[in-house]
Amino acid sequence: MNFTPRCTPDFSPLGTLPGWLSALLRARGVDTKEKADRFLNPSLKDLHDPYRMEGMETAVKLIRRAIAAGDRIMIFGDYDADGVCATSILLETLTELGAQVSFRLPSRQKDGYGLNENAVREISEKAKLLITVDCGISNRAEVALAKELGMTVIVTDHHQLPEELPEADAVLNPLIGNYPCPFLCGAGVALKICQALQGTAGLEKRLDLAAIATVADIVPLMDENRVIVREGLELIRRTGRPGLKALLECSGTAGSLQADALAFRLGPRLNAAGRLGDASLAVRLLLTGIPEKAADTAGKIEEMNRQRQNMEREITAAAMAQIAESPSFTEDRILIAAGEGWNPGLIGLAAGKICEKFYRPAIVLSLPEDGGPAVGSCRSIPGVNIFELLLDCEDLLVRFGGHAQAAGLTVARENIPALRERMNRILREQIDAAVFVRTLDYDLEVPFRNWTAETLAELDLLEPTGYGNPVPVFLLSGAQVQSMRRVGRDLSHLQLQLLTPESTLVKGIAFSMGEEAEKDHMDVDVLYRPVRNEFNGRTSIEAQISALRPSGIPIP
Repeated sequence: MNFTPRCTPDFSPLGTLPGWLSALLRARGVDTKEKADRFLNPSLKDLHDPYRMEGMETAVKLIRRAIAAGDRIMIFGDYDADGVCATSILLETLTELGAQVSFRLPSRQKDGYGLNENAVREISEKAKLLITVDCGISNRAEVALAKELGMTVIVTDHHQLPEELPEADAVLNPLIGNYPCPFLCGAGVALKICQALQGTAGLEKRLDLAAIATVADIVPLMDENRVIVREGLELIRRTGRPGLKALLECSGTAGSLQADALAFRLGPRLNAAGRLGDASLAVRLLLTGIPEKAADTAGKIEEMNRQRQNMEREITAAAMAQIAESPSFTEDRILIAAGEGWNPGLIGLAAGKICEKFYRPAIVLSLPEDGGPAVGSCRSIPGVNIFELLLDCEDLLVRFGGHAQAAGLTVARENIPALRERMNRILREQIDAAVFVRTLDYDLEVPFRNWTAETLAELDLLEPTGYGNPVPVFLLSGAQVQSMRRVGRDLSHLQLQLLTPESTLVKGIAFSMGEEAEKDHMDVDVLYRPVRNEFNGRTSIEAQISALRPSGIPIP
C-alpha cells in the first residue's frame, strides 16, 4: 500500500496564517493571501454575475416573455438528486414570478436519462416553452423535434459538451464560453437563472437546495460551489421548509450539519425516489408547505431508501461474483458485469462499489427482460476519463453521456463483447499501468501533539470539504502499537492506542478495519484526521484512521 503526499508542502505563511494551514491551502490551489481570505471566508459577494454565463441574457428574455404572455412553461429535469433540486429551484422561482409552470421528470426504468421523443411530443401539447435542467446538452435530435413541434426551447445543463450543441433558442452550460466557475452542477445552473431573474434575494432562499445537489453530484467544492455549500448548510440548519425538516428527521441528521451529511444522508434519500419509483415525489417533498404532507412523503422516501440499500447489496454481490469468475478478470483494465432485470436505478451504485474495491473502471449493465438494449452505469478512477473512453466506442453505443468519472450508456446486447474488448485494448495501449495501482494520498506529516482546540478550530475553516477540496489527511509514521481490539456491534471496527515517536499517546478509531486486530502489528504508519471526542462533558482529540500499514515502507 503506497502512502503518497499530494504535493511537496510549502509551509511559508500566507499572511498571518500558520505554516501548516498555508501548506494545506496551497495543495488546493490557494496560493496567495487574497485567495486564502476568499477561500476561508466565502460569502455571497464572491458569486459571479449570472449574465457572464453564455446564453443567460437570451434565456431570461424568453422566460420573462413567456410569463408576460401567460404561456405554459414545462421544466424537464433529471431523476437524480441534482435534477430534483434543479427542478425544484426553477419551479419555485418561476411560480413566485407568476408563471404558468409545471414539471416533468423521466422514469429511470422506462425512459432513461434525458429528453426522449415521447416526452417531447406529449409536452408539445401542453407547453409553449420547454426548459431542461441537468440534461439536454446531448439531446440534439429531441430538441430539434421540440422546435419542429412549435416550442421554444431553453437547454440548461452542466454535463460534458458534445461535438455539436443542440439548436435550442438558448443553451446554458458553464462549460460553454469563459464562465469563471465551469464546474457548477445542474442545480447550480438553475440557481444562476434564479439569480438573474430575482437577484440575490431570490438566490438566498434556494441555496439550501443547490447545496444538497452540489455535494450529491460530486462537483468540485471550489469557487462558487464553495460559497453555495457553505451558505446552503447554514440555511439548512435553520430551515423553514417542512420537507427538509422531515428529511432531516427521518435520516437521523442532527447536531452540527456538515457537507458529508448531504452526501451520505440527504442525497441518497432524494435519489431513492428516482431509483425505485417516481422522482417527482422528491420534488414535492422539497417544495411542500404542509408539515403533515412532508412527514408522510419523507416516510415513503425513507422506506424506498431502505429497499434501495437491500437491493443494492444484492446487485453488487451478484456483479462482483460474475466479475471474479471471468477468465480475463486479472488482466482486464475495465470490469463489466451484466444481469437480467437488475434495477437500472441501482447499477451506478454497484459500479461505484466495484470500482472502489478493485480500483479499476467499472460498468454494470441491466439487461431488460424484453430483450431490448442494455442500460449501463460507469464509474472510473483518477487517470481514466470514462466519458472520453465512451466517445472512442461511440459506434458501438445507442447513446451515452456523463463526466470524466461517471457516465451512463445504452448498448445493444450483441455489442457488449465488442465494447469490452475495445475498451480494454484502448486502456492497455493508451493508459500507463501505474494508473491502476491504488495510492493513498495524504497532505502533511504533523506531530500529533500539535492538535489542540485552537488548531482544530483553524482546521475547521477548510469546511465544507468534499470533491475538489478533500478532507485533510495527515501521516503519523513510526508509531508503537500499545493496544488494538475489535469494537462495534459486529466487531468490524478497530480501536487502538498508539505511542508516537514524540511520546504522545494517541487514541484512535479505524472503521471497517477490525481484522487488523488479528495481525501482529508493532510499529505502524497511519493516515488519519484529528477529531474531537466528547464524552461525559470532557473533550479529547483522537485520530480517525483511514489506512494503516507496518512501518518501514519507504514514503515518496
